[in-house]
Amino acid sequence: MVENLGLAVPGDAKRAAELIYQSDAPFYDYWFALPREMTLMNLARLWHEPNGSYSYRNAQVLRNVQEEIIALVFHYPAGYGAQLQIDDGIELHTLALDLDILRSRQRDLDFLFPHVPNDAWYLRTIAVHADHRSQGLGARMLSQVIFAARQAGFDQLHVDVDSGNPGAVQFYRRHGFEVLVESKVRTLTQFSLPASLRMVKSL
Repeated sequence: MVENLGLAVPGDAKRAAELIYQSDAPFYDYWFALPREMTLMNLARLWHEPNGSYSYRNAQVLRNVQEEIIALVFHYPAGYGAQLQIDDGIELHTLALDLDILRSRQRDLDFLFPHVPNDAWYLRTIAVHADHRSQGLGARMLSQVIFAARQAGFDQLHVDVDSGNPGAVQFYRRHGFEVLVESKVRTLTQFSLPASLRMVKSL
């Protein structure tokens, strides 16, 4: 039995890092430029931090009967994104990495993601563990995200989707999202980073 979306905790770090990584592996492989295990370690560290895009405090999770997280979601009003960027700049200093390289690669990646208007709700990540897919969990989380956005008075939901992930693209199309913008960075194609699709749903 799976409950509704609930709070995440620091102890979820290992499983959360795996889910975050699998949501867009080419993105994280390029950004961190590290072997997979070291990337997972750094994502787990960021999960433990009190603030930032990867903090447990900004995630909601689904759990199985063993209380393991089997899916997670990050979503928020677009205006909160600016604060998250500031927090990320601070939290990245906790990682034992070359920050100049990390920031340089982040600037490249930023071109994939257009500005989100402040009057929109933003869905950053939905990730479901491989053993629990095809059970409707993604749709269930999306419906709760839509509910939260509507309750907060928003009438648009934005999400960025890797065009190289046709399953994800079709998932959002099935739920009423349409492609608004396609962003491609030529220098990133050699790193298996295809165009990013900004998909939008009216609420």
